[in-house]
Amino acid sequence: MQRHYLNVFKASIDWRRLNVNKIRRGLGAALLTVSVSAPLVVAPAEAAPIGQVPAVAGSEALPGYPAPVKHRGAPVPRPFGPEYLGGYVSDVSSHPYGVYLDVIRGFEGLRKSRPDVMKQNLETTVRINNAAANNPAQIKRAQMDAAADQAGVLNAVADSLGVELGGHFRAALRENRLPKTTFLLGNGYLARAGGLASSTFVEKEYFGYNRPFVVAPKRIKKYQSGPRDFYGKSKAFPSGHTNQATWVTTLLAMQLPELAPQILARGSEAGYNRLVMGVHYPLDVIGGRMTGTAAAADRWNDPKMRSAIKQAAAELRAELEWRAGRPLSRVVAKDKAYRSTDQAVREYTDRMTLGFKQIKRKDAPMIVPQAAPGLLKAKFPKLTYAQRASILRQTAIPSGYPLDDQSRSGSWHRLNLASAMAAKVKVNANGSVTVLK
Repeated sequence: MQRHYLNVFKASIDWRRLNVNKIRRGLGAALLTVSVSAPLVVAPAEAAPIGQVPAVAGSEALPGYPAPVKHRGAPVPRPFGPEYLGGYVSDVSSHPYGVYLDVIRGFEGLRKSRPDVMKQNLETTVRINNAAANNPAQIKRAQMDAAADQAGVLNAVADSLGVELGGHFRAALRENRLPKTTFLLGNGYLARAGGLASSTFVEKEYFGYNRPFVVAPKRIKKYQSGPRDFYGKSKAFPSGHTNQATWVTTLLAMQLPELAPQILARGSEAGYNRLVMGVHYPLDVIGGRMTGTAAAADRWNDPKMRSAIKQAAAELRAELEWRAGRPLSRVVAKDKAYRSTDQAVREYTDRMTLGFKQIKRKDAPMIVPQAAPGLLKAKFPKLTYAQRASILRQTAIPSGYPLDDQSRSGSWHRLNLASAMAAKVKVNANGSVTVLK
Protein backbone atom coordinates (compact mmCIF):
# COMPACT_ATOMS: atom_id res chain seq x y z
CA MET A 1 0.00 0.00 0.00
CA GLN A 2 2.78 2.44 0.89
CA ARG A 3 4.63 1.66 -2.35
CA HIS A 4 1.44 2.13 -4.35
CA TYR A 5 0.86 5.55 -2.80
CA LEU A 6 4.41 6.56 -3.64
CA ASN A 7 4.14 5.35 -7.22
CA VAL A 8 1.00 7.42 -7.79
CA PHE A 9 2.67 10.45 -6.31
CA LYS A 10 5.86 9.87 -8.32
CA ALA A 11 3.95 9.60 -11.57
CA SER A 12 2.07 12.81 -10.97
CA ILE A 13 4.71 15.38 -9.95
CA ASP A 14 8.37 16.19 -10.39
CA TRP A 15 9.65 13.40 -8.14
CA ARG A 16 13.23 14.60 -8.48
CA ARG A 17 12.39 17.26 -5.92
CA LEU A 18 11.57 14.66 -3.28
CA ASN A 19 13.69 12.45 -1.07
CA VAL A 20 12.18 9.06 -1.83
CA ASN A 21 13.78 7.28 1.08
CA LYS A 22 12.57 9.87 3.56
CA ILE A 23 9.06 9.66 2.17
CA ARG A 24 9.02 5.89 2.45
CA ARG A 25 10.32 5.93 6.00
CA GLY A 26 7.74 8.51 7.00
CA LEU A 27 4.90 6.67 5.38
CA GLY A 28 5.99 3.48 7.08
CA ALA A 29 5.79 5.18 10.46
CA ALA A 30 2.58 7.08 9.75
CA LEU A 31 -0.41 6.61 11.95
CA LEU A 32 -2.68 6.15 8.99
CA THR A 33 -1.96 4.32 5.77
CA VAL A 34 -4.26 4.74 2.80
CA SER A 35 -4.42 3.35 -0.69
CA VAL A 36 -4.87 5.59 -3.68
CA SER A 37 -5.68 4.03 -7.02
CA ALA A 38 -5.61 7.27 -9.01
CA PRO A 39 -5.09 10.98 -8.44
CA LEU A 40 -8.21 12.40 -6.85
CA VAL A 41 -10.05 15.51 -7.95
CA VAL A 42 -11.81 18.00 -5.76
CA ALA A 43 -15.27 16.69 -5.05
CA PRO A 44 -18.33 18.91 -4.75
CA ALA A 45 -18.92 20.09 -1.24
CA GLU A 46 -21.04 17.76 0.85
CA ALA A 47 -21.16 15.28 -2.00
CA ALA A 48 -21.76 11.59 -1.65
CA PRO A 49 -18.67 9.45 -1.07
CA ILE A 50 -16.76 8.40 -4.14
CA GLY A 51 -15.39 5.24 -2.58
CA GLN A 52 -14.22 3.58 0.59
CA VAL A 53 -10.84 3.31 2.27
CA PRO A 54 -9.80 0.42 4.46
CA ALA A 55 -10.61 0.49 8.14
CA VAL A 56 -7.75 1.65 10.31
CA ALA A 57 -6.84 -0.03 13.57
CA GLY A 58 -6.19 1.93 16.73
CA SER A 59 -8.93 3.80 18.49
CA GLU A 60 -10.12 4.90 21.84
CA ALA A 61 -13.27 2.93 21.18
CA LEU A 62 -11.38 -0.31 21.64
CA PRO A 63 -11.24 -2.05 25.02
CA GLY A 64 -8.88 -0.27 27.35
CA TYR A 65 -10.24 3.22 26.79
CA PRO A 66 -9.90 5.05 30.13
CA ALA A 67 -13.11 4.91 32.10
CA PRO A 68 -14.86 8.25 32.50
CA VAL A 69 -15.50 9.74 35.90
CA LYS A 70 -19.17 9.20 36.75
CA HIS A 71 -21.42 11.89 38.18
CA ARG A 72 -25.02 11.52 39.34
CA GLY A 73 -27.37 13.10 36.85
CA ALA A 74 -24.64 13.73 34.30
CA PRO A 75 -24.76 12.65 30.64
CA VAL A 76 -23.40 9.15 30.12
CA PRO A 77 -20.25 9.25 27.93
CA ARG A 78 -20.46 6.78 25.06
CA PRO A 79 -17.37 6.26 22.86
CA PHE A 80 -17.72 5.51 19.19
CA GLY A 81 -18.12 1.86 18.34
CA PRO A 82 -15.65 -0.08 16.16
CA GLU A 83 -17.57 0.90 13.04
CA TYR A 84 -16.13 4.43 13.42
CA LEU A 85 -12.51 3.33 13.42
CA GLY A 86 -12.22 3.57 9.64
CA GLY A 87 -14.08 3.78 6.38
CA TYR A 88 -13.61 7.54 5.92
CA VAL A 89 -13.19 8.71 2.32
CA SER A 90 -11.57 11.88 3.69
CA ASP A 91 -8.56 9.88 4.87
CA VAL A 92 -7.40 10.73 1.37
CA SER A 93 -7.51 14.40 0.43
CA SER A 94 -10.01 15.40 -2.24
CA HIS A 95 -7.17 17.30 -3.91
CA PRO A 96 -4.75 15.93 -6.52
CA TYR A 97 -2.31 13.29 -5.24
CA GLY A 98 -4.36 12.77 -2.07
CA VAL A 99 -2.59 15.55 -0.14
CA TYR A 100 -2.72 19.38 -0.10
CA LEU A 101 0.17 20.40 -2.33
CA ASP A 102 -2.05 22.24 -4.78
CA VAL A 103 -3.49 24.46 -2.02
CA ILE A 104 -0.06 26.03 -1.40
CA ARG A 105 1.59 25.60 -4.81
CA GLY A 106 2.26 29.33 -5.07
CA PHE A 107 5.16 29.03 -2.66
CA GLU A 108 7.44 27.60 -5.34
CA GLY A 109 7.07 30.68 -7.51
CA LEU A 110 7.80 32.98 -4.59
CA ARG A 111 11.09 31.18 -3.90
CA LYS A 112 12.14 31.45 -7.54
CA SER A 113 11.12 34.99 -8.41
CA ARG A 114 10.42 37.07 -5.30
CA PRO A 115 13.60 37.45 -3.20
CA ASP A 116 12.04 40.53 -1.59
CA VAL A 117 9.17 38.45 -0.22
CA MET A 118 11.50 35.72 0.99
CA LYS A 119 13.71 38.28 2.72
CA GLN A 120 10.68 39.73 4.48
CA ASN A 121 9.70 36.17 5.39
CA LEU A 122 12.89 35.78 7.43
CA GLU A 123 13.05 39.31 8.82
CA THR A 124 9.50 39.11 10.19
CA THR A 125 10.36 35.90 12.02
CA VAL A 126 13.51 37.40 13.51
CA ARG A 127 11.63 40.51 14.66
CA ILE A 128 8.78 38.61 16.35
CA ASN A 129 11.07 35.97 17.84
CA ASN A 130 13.52 38.51 19.29
CA ALA A 131 10.76 40.78 20.63
CA ALA A 132 9.38 37.90 22.71
CA ALA A 133 12.60 37.65 24.73
CA ASN A 134 11.26 40.17 27.25
CA ASN A 135 7.82 38.61 27.46
CA PRO A 136 7.99 35.40 29.57
CA ALA A 137 4.21 34.94 29.45
CA GLN A 138 4.21 34.94 25.66
CA ILE A 139 7.10 32.48 25.56
CA LYS A 140 5.33 30.15 27.99
CA ARG A 141 2.19 30.23 25.87
CA ALA A 142 4.20 29.56 22.72
CA GLN A 143 5.88 26.60 24.42
CA MET A 144 2.47 25.21 25.41
CA ASP A 145 1.30 25.44 21.81
CA ALA A 146 4.55 23.86 20.62
CA ALA A 147 3.94 20.84 22.87
CA ALA A 148 0.28 20.54 21.81
CA ASP A 149 1.09 18.58 18.65
CA GLN A 150 1.73 15.56 20.87
CA ALA A 151 0.02 16.56 24.13
CA GLY A 152 -3.21 17.48 22.34
CA VAL A 153 -4.57 20.74 20.98
CA LEU A 154 -7.88 20.65 22.84
CA ASN A 155 -6.49 21.38 26.29
CA ALA A 156 -4.25 24.12 24.91
CA VAL A 157 -7.09 25.95 23.17
CA ALA A 158 -9.71 25.41 25.89
CA ASP A 159 -9.34 29.04 26.98
CA SER A 160 -10.97 30.10 23.70
CA LEU A 161 -14.30 28.95 25.15
CA GLY A 162 -14.13 31.60 27.87
CA VAL A 163 -13.29 31.41 31.56
CA GLU A 164 -16.25 29.33 32.73
CA LEU A 165 -16.77 27.13 29.69
CA GLY A 166 -13.03 26.70 29.20
CA GLY A 167 -12.75 25.44 32.78
CA HIS A 168 -15.64 23.04 32.24
CA PHE A 169 -14.06 21.83 29.00
CA ARG A 170 -10.71 21.09 30.63
CA ALA A 171 -12.42 19.32 33.54
CA ALA A 172 -14.43 17.14 31.17
CA LEU A 173 -11.29 16.24 29.20
CA ARG A 174 -9.43 15.45 32.42
CA GLU A 175 -12.24 13.15 33.54
CA ASN A 176 -12.39 11.33 30.17
CA ARG A 177 -15.98 12.41 29.74
CA LEU A 178 -15.69 13.48 26.09
CA PRO A 179 -14.68 10.24 24.32
CA LYS A 180 -16.12 11.20 20.93
CA THR A 181 -14.62 14.69 20.90
CA THR A 182 -11.28 13.37 22.12
CA PHE A 183 -11.28 10.55 19.59
CA LEU A 184 -11.75 12.98 16.70
CA LEU A 185 -9.82 16.06 17.83
CA GLY A 186 -7.67 15.11 20.83
CA ASN A 187 -4.63 12.96 21.51
CA GLY A 188 -2.25 14.92 19.32
CA TYR A 189 -1.16 12.94 16.28
CA LEU A 190 -3.64 10.17 17.14
CA ALA A 191 -6.67 12.39 16.58
CA ARG A 192 -8.89 10.49 14.15
CA ALA A 193 -9.98 13.57 12.23
CA GLY A 194 -6.32 14.06 11.35
CA GLY A 195 -4.20 11.56 9.49
CA LEU A 196 -1.55 11.20 6.86
CA ALA A 197 -3.21 13.35 4.21
CA SER A 198 -3.41 16.33 6.56
CA SER A 199 -0.06 15.81 8.26
CA THR A 200 1.91 18.18 5.93
CA PHE A 201 4.59 15.47 5.76
CA VAL A 202 4.61 15.20 1.98
CA GLU A 203 4.37 18.96 1.51
CA LYS A 204 7.36 19.62 3.76
CA GLU A 205 9.47 17.07 1.91
CA TYR A 206 8.44 18.42 -1.45
CA PHE A 207 9.34 22.05 -0.76
CA GLY A 208 12.38 21.21 1.39
CA TYR A 209 12.59 24.70 2.91
CA ASN A 210 14.98 25.07 5.84
CA ARG A 211 13.75 26.53 9.11
CA PRO A 212 14.78 30.02 10.28
CA PHE A 213 17.01 28.75 13.10
CA VAL A 214 18.91 26.75 10.45
CA VAL A 215 19.15 29.61 7.96
CA ALA A 216 20.01 32.29 10.53
CA PRO A 217 21.11 30.48 13.71
CA LYS A 218 22.77 33.54 15.26
CA ARG A 219 19.66 35.68 14.84
CA ILE A 220 17.06 33.32 16.31
CA LYS A 221 16.57 32.97 20.06
CA LYS A 222 15.68 29.47 21.19
CA TYR A 223 13.07 29.10 23.92
CA GLN A 224 13.49 25.53 25.13
CA SER A 225 11.52 24.07 28.02
CA GLY A 226 11.93 20.66 29.62
CA PRO A 227 13.37 17.59 27.93
CA ARG A 228 11.66 18.01 24.58
CA ASP A 229 13.60 19.68 21.77
CA PHE A 230 11.32 22.22 20.06
CA TYR A 231 13.91 22.81 17.33
CA GLY A 232 13.83 19.63 15.32
CA LYS A 233 15.15 18.66 11.89
CA SER A 234 11.98 18.64 9.78
CA LYS A 235 11.47 21.21 7.02
CA ALA A 236 9.62 24.46 7.43
CA PHE A 237 6.91 24.95 4.79
CA PRO A 238 4.08 24.63 5.59
CA SER A 239 3.78 24.73 9.38
CA GLY A 240 2.50 21.39 10.65
CA HIS A 241 1.61 22.84 14.06
CA THR A 242 -0.45 25.59 12.42
CA ASN A 243 -2.09 23.08 10.11
CA GLN A 244 -3.04 20.88 13.08
CA ALA A 245 -4.26 23.78 15.22
CA THR A 246 -6.32 25.02 12.26
CA TRP A 247 -8.20 21.85 11.42
CA VAL A 248 -8.79 21.07 15.10
CA THR A 249 -10.12 24.54 15.93
CA THR A 250 -12.13 24.71 12.71
CA LEU A 251 -13.96 21.47 13.49
CA LEU A 252 -14.31 22.49 17.16
CA ALA A 253 -15.80 25.80 16.02
CA MET A 254 -18.37 23.85 14.03
CA GLN A 255 -19.30 22.02 17.23
CA LEU A 256 -19.67 25.33 19.09
CA PRO A 257 -20.65 27.91 16.45
CA GLU A 258 -21.62 30.40 19.19
CA LEU A 259 -17.91 30.72 19.95
CA ALA A 260 -16.55 30.09 16.45
CA PRO A 261 -14.68 33.42 16.00
CA GLN A 262 -12.97 33.01 19.37
CA ILE A 263 -11.99 29.38 18.75
CA LEU A 264 -10.66 30.22 15.28
CA ALA A 265 -8.70 33.18 16.65
CA ARG A 266 -7.11 30.90 19.23
CA GLY A 267 -6.05 28.54 16.44
CA SER A 268 -4.50 31.49 14.61
CA GLU A 269 -2.67 32.45 17.82
CA ALA A 270 -1.14 28.98 17.91
CA GLY A 271 0.15 29.63 14.40
CA TYR A 272 1.55 33.02 15.35
CA ASN A 273 3.35 31.41 18.27
CA ARG A 274 5.42 29.40 15.80
CA LEU A 275 7.00 32.74 14.86
CA VAL A 276 7.54 33.52 18.55
CA MET A 277 9.44 30.25 18.90
CA GLY A 278 11.53 31.05 15.81
CA VAL A 279 10.74 27.68 14.22
CA HIS A 280 8.68 28.95 11.28
CA TYR A 281 8.30 31.84 8.87
CA PRO A 282 5.08 33.83 8.25
CA LEU A 283 4.52 32.05 4.92
CA ASP A 284 4.77 28.70 6.73
CA VAL A 285 2.05 29.80 9.12
CA ILE A 286 -0.17 31.16 6.35
CA GLY A 287 0.33 27.96 4.35
CA GLY A 288 -0.46 25.83 7.41
CA ARG A 289 -3.71 27.70 7.93
CA MET A 290 -4.63 27.13 4.29
CA THR A 291 -3.95 23.39 4.31
CA GLY A 292 -5.60 22.98 7.72
CA THR A 293 -8.76 24.73 6.50
CA ALA A 294 -8.86 22.60 3.37
CA ALA A 295 -8.39 19.45 5.48
CA ALA A 296 -11.26 20.46 7.78
CA ALA A 297 -13.47 21.00 4.73
CA ASP A 298 -12.64 17.53 3.43
CA ARG A 299 -13.53 16.03 6.77
CA TRP A 300 -16.89 17.79 6.94
CA ASN A 301 -17.75 16.85 3.35
CA ASP A 302 -17.17 13.18 4.16
CA PRO A 303 -20.66 11.92 5.17
CA LYS A 304 -19.36 9.41 7.71
CA MET A 305 -16.96 11.88 9.31
CA ARG A 306 -19.70 14.53 9.30
CA SER A 307 -21.91 12.14 11.25
CA ALA A 308 -19.09 11.58 13.75
CA ILE A 309 -18.52 15.33 14.14
CA LYS A 310 -22.22 15.90 14.79
CA GLN A 311 -22.24 13.18 17.43
CA ALA A 312 -19.19 14.71 19.08
CA ALA A 313 -20.91 18.11 19.03
CA ALA A 314 -23.97 16.70 20.78
CA GLU A 315 -21.72 15.07 23.38
CA LEU A 316 -19.74 18.25 24.02
CA ARG A 317 -22.73 20.54 24.22
CA ALA A 318 -24.61 18.23 26.59
CA GLU A 319 -21.58 17.93 28.87
CA LEU A 320 -20.93 21.68 28.99
CA GLU A 321 -24.59 22.51 29.67
CA TRP A 322 -24.74 19.92 32.44
CA ARG A 323 -21.64 21.35 34.08
CA ALA A 324 -22.84 24.92 33.70
CA GLY A 325 -26.39 24.14 34.77
CA ARG A 326 -27.89 26.32 32.04
CA PRO A 327 -28.06 26.64 28.25
CA LEU A 328 -24.84 27.50 26.43
CA SER A 329 -26.31 30.71 25.05
CA ARG A 330 -26.78 32.03 28.59
CA VAL A 331 -23.27 31.01 29.63
CA VAL A 332 -21.67 32.62 26.59
CA ALA A 333 -23.62 35.84 27.17
CA LYS A 334 -22.24 36.22 30.73
CA ASP A 335 -18.85 34.46 30.51
CA LYS A 336 -15.54 36.32 30.39
CA ALA A 337 -14.58 35.76 26.77
CA TYR A 338 -11.17 34.86 25.38
CA ARG A 339 -11.72 37.76 22.97
CA SER A 340 -14.71 39.82 21.99
CA THR A 341 -16.11 38.75 18.64
CA ASP A 342 -14.84 41.89 16.92
CA GLN A 343 -11.36 41.48 18.40
CA ALA A 344 -11.26 37.79 17.51
CA VAL A 345 -12.10 38.61 13.90
CA ARG A 346 -9.48 41.38 13.79
CA GLU A 347 -6.73 39.13 15.15
CA TYR A 348 -7.62 36.27 12.83
CA THR A 349 -7.71 38.65 9.86
CA ASP A 350 -4.36 40.25 10.70
CA ARG A 351 -2.72 36.82 10.94
CA MET A 352 -3.99 35.92 7.48
CA THR A 353 -1.40 38.20 5.89
CA LEU A 354 1.19 38.82 8.67
CA GLY A 355 2.48 42.07 7.21
CA PHE A 356 2.87 41.02 3.57
CA LYS A 357 1.76 43.37 0.81
CA GLN A 358 -0.32 42.52 -2.23
CA ILE A 359 2.01 41.43 -5.03
CA LYS A 360 -0.51 39.93 -7.46
CA ARG A 361 -3.65 41.20 -9.17
CA LYS A 362 -5.51 43.30 -6.58
CA ASP A 363 -8.92 43.16 -8.23
CA ALA A 364 -9.18 39.42 -8.85
CA PRO A 365 -12.65 37.99 -8.15
CA MET A 366 -12.96 35.76 -5.13
CA ILE A 367 -13.43 32.18 -6.27
CA VAL A 368 -14.60 30.11 -3.32
CA PRO A 369 -13.07 26.61 -3.26
CA GLN A 370 -15.98 24.26 -3.84
CA ALA A 371 -15.34 22.31 -0.63
CA ALA A 372 -15.35 25.42 1.59
CA PRO A 373 -19.06 26.40 1.99
CA GLY A 374 -19.69 23.30 4.08
CA LEU A 375 -17.62 24.90 6.84
CA LEU A 376 -20.46 27.35 7.46
CA LYS A 377 -23.15 24.69 7.73
CA ALA A 378 -23.19 24.64 11.54
CA LYS A 379 -23.45 28.44 11.75
CA PHE A 380 -26.00 28.84 8.96
CA PRO A 381 -27.87 25.52 8.84
CA LYS A 382 -30.86 26.88 6.90
CA LEU A 383 -28.88 28.51 4.12
CA THR A 384 -28.10 26.80 0.84
CA TYR A 385 -24.68 25.90 -0.47
CA ALA A 386 -24.78 28.91 -2.83
CA GLN A 387 -25.79 31.26 -0.02
CA ARG A 388 -22.97 30.06 2.22
CA ALA A 389 -20.53 30.43 -0.66
CA SER A 390 -21.75 34.00 -1.05
CA ILE A 391 -20.97 34.73 2.62
CA LEU A 392 -17.44 33.41 2.15
CA ARG A 393 -17.08 35.54 -0.98
CA GLN A 394 -18.27 38.70 0.77
CA THR A 395 -16.11 38.24 3.87
CA ALA A 396 -12.90 37.24 2.05
CA ILE A 397 -9.79 39.38 2.34
CA PRO A 398 -8.63 41.32 -0.74
CA SER A 399 -6.80 39.53 -3.52
CA GLY A 400 -3.13 39.65 -4.36
CA TYR A 401 -1.29 38.44 -1.27
CA PRO A 402 1.70 36.13 -1.87
CA LEU A 403 -0.07 32.76 -1.57
CA ASP A 404 -3.35 33.85 -3.16
CA ASP A 405 -4.43 31.33 -5.80
CA GLN A 406 -6.26 33.28 -8.49
CA SER A 407 -6.99 30.25 -10.65
CA ARG A 408 -10.36 28.56 -11.05
CA SER A 409 -9.47 26.24 -8.14
CA GLY A 410 -10.24 29.04 -5.72
CA SER A 411 -8.29 30.78 -3.00
CA TRP A 412 -7.91 29.12 0.39
CA HIS A 413 -5.72 32.06 1.37
CA ARG A 414 -8.52 34.60 1.12
CA LEU A 415 -11.09 32.63 3.12
CA ASN A 416 -11.73 34.61 6.33
CA LEU A 417 -13.57 31.96 8.26
CA ALA A 418 -13.69 33.96 11.49
CA SER A 419 -15.36 36.87 9.73
CA ALA A 420 -17.78 34.54 7.95
CA MET A 421 -18.70 32.79 11.21
CA ALA A 422 -19.31 36.16 12.86
CA ALA A 423 -21.33 37.54 9.98
CA LYS A 424 -24.86 38.83 10.31
CA VAL A 425 -26.69 38.21 7.07
CA LYS A 426 -29.87 39.17 5.29
CA VAL A 427 -31.59 36.83 2.87
CA ASN A 428 -33.03 38.94 0.07
CA ALA A 429 -36.30 38.35 -1.76
CA ASN A 430 -34.48 36.85 -4.74
CA GLY A 431 -32.65 34.37 -2.53
CA SER A 432 -29.33 36.17 -2.55
CA VAL A 433 -27.54 36.87 0.73
CA THR A 434 -26.13 40.16 1.93
CA VAL A 435 -23.55 40.31 4.72
CA LEU A 436 -24.53 43.27 6.86
CA LYS A 437 -21.79 45.73 7.75
